[in-house]
Amino acid sequence: MNSGKLEKNEISVRICGAGGQGVILFSVLLGKSAIYDNLNAIQTQSYGAEQRGTKVHSDVIISHAEVISYPVIEKADVLVAFAQDAYNFYSEDTASDVLIIINSNMVQVSEDKGQIFKIPATELASELGNKRVANVIMYGALLKKLGKISTDAAMKSITDTVPKAYREINIKAFNKGYEYNE
Repeated sequence: MNSGKLEKNEISVRICGAGGQGVILFSVLLGKSAIYDNLNAIQTQSYGAEQRGTKVHSDVIISHAEVISYPVIEKADVLVAFAQDAYNFYSEDTASDVLIIINSNMVQVSEDKGQIFKIPATELASELGNKRVANVIMYGALLKKLGKISTDAAMKSITDTVPKAYREINIKAFNKGYEYNE
């Protein structure tokens, strides 16, 4: 699906989960890939002092315009959820036509809001031999759904951000998410 959401001047993406699930890395990759494709992006993050296991979220606003509104998302156009508690907390702050992408191994949804895309990211990451790349699988799925950021930009963001020892597994994870069909 090319949701056409980037036909809007600005799109807001909220990524949420628990500390240690790679929410911040996901948001950094997303922001960088948008910039590499000559879009404008801003990224913010919020997490508890304990970090691991607490609710964490990161917001990325992507825009065709040079001026991006204040980086606080009131109603997200896209919600990416890695953990049930975070989904329950942040799902109310979404647009009526929201695109929701969930790790279906960790999050269950029952509502009829917007469009929901379920991907078993933890299971797919296990197939690759590393559960920690579930976040990059979700990143691949999001970019495929948005249809506006190139895979070249995504690969550049991975190679520029991820330590060399983990690049290959993260590229495989991105491709697995990008190629996944519900």
